[in-house]
Amino acid sequence: MLSRSTSLALLAVLLAAPRLAHAARCELTGPPVLLGRVAGSDVLAGELDVRRGEAIDVYLVAPGRLDGKPVLFADTGAARHVSWSAAGCPEVQVRWRRVEPRMQHVTTPAPNAAVALYANAVVFGPTHGRWLGYDRLEYFETALPAGDDRWTLTVGDARPSDPALADARLPEYRDLGTMRLAATVTGPDAVARATPDVDDAPRGQIGDDVFRYSVRSGEGLFGWLTSYFNVPYVFGSAGVGARSQAERRVGTDCADLIVAGLRRAGRGDLAYSSVGGLVRSLQRVTAPLAVHARGEALDPAVYVPRPGDILALDYLGSAALPRPWDHIVVLAVDRGPGGGPADGRLGPDDLVADIGDAQGLKFAPLGDQGDVRVLVLRARDIDS
Repeated sequence: MLSRSTSLALLAVLLAAPRLAHAARCELTGPPVLLGRVAGSDVLAGELDVRRGEAIDVYLVAPGRLDGKPVLFADTGAARHVSWSAAGCPEVQVRWRRVEPRMQHVTTPAPNAAVALYANAVVFGPTHGRWLGYDRLEYFETALPAGDDRWTLTVGDARPSDPALADARLPEYRDLGTMRLAATVTGPDAVARATPDVDDAPRGQIGDDVFRYSVRSGEGLFGWLTSYFNVPYVFGSAGVGARSQAERRVGTDCADLIVAGLRRAGRGDLAYSSVGGLVRSLQRVTAPLAVHARGEALDPAVYVPRPGDILALDYLGSAALPRPWDHIVVLAVDRGPGGGPADGRLGPDDLVADIGDAQGLKFAPLGDQGDVRVLVLRARDIDS
């Protein structure tokens, strides 16, 4: 007769045997992708626009087979997705990375001699603005060790990997902007499979299938503009509608930045054009006004600054820029002399949202533009 302890041991073996006989057979069979959603939401997407403070869950989704049956492995909880770990599959190696643009040419030649900025057109001179073709932008990757071996990564900011780029901003904007992600999973077969990443840049523009998220400060034109930190300046950015480089946050010039912000703030009818096109299509608030880099602020009887107003600029005395209007910015903060409290007067110390160099989007004094002629514009039905 068997002892009680021996009987219990045999019972445990018998109960375990069926599980051993049916151990899950897990395989990865194809290239994975990334999908994300705002934490707490059920909607998965390959790109997300969120407000500051909203967390994003990003999921690795990999095609494979479970016991010979085709499945999609992911931890989304969606009915069509199977959790790799919950299925009893062996451990895999997962590595997450940020995919970011360099803000100007570093390793590749620029199309305009002695100007490292990205450009699709000629910069300066008698042929200023002549189309050259799409420039080839540069990208790099940065490892995210916090995501090692996880099928899900939670992110909440878009602070760039380059600390100098973030530190050049006002503190309240350092975590805002656009970021892209990639991941690589190495399964039981020792094959490394990557989601679309830094190498997915046809014709020198990052692919739309590289997962993107953008974090902004709020709604309205100004709020949407803040989602364009980390997006490089591209002189003569181009494309129509949803295929615009600015719409896709690949790159943008000054005019397309403002059109993109207005379109997202409610003016989806506004087409991408140019500084001159915006001057023609938006409401004129003032006649042209002269603002000097070292001059006094204007009389408030002429114009009272309103954050969110759009300022078309003509650089006085610049023969290298033959167009009537050379640049366009958005008034951000009314400031008094020396950066003091608001004084209700347009002057060189007022801060403007500007894009036009290797820093990308920045907030800088209007006086940094030099001596300019200013035309104040507004878009109907748009909050600042």
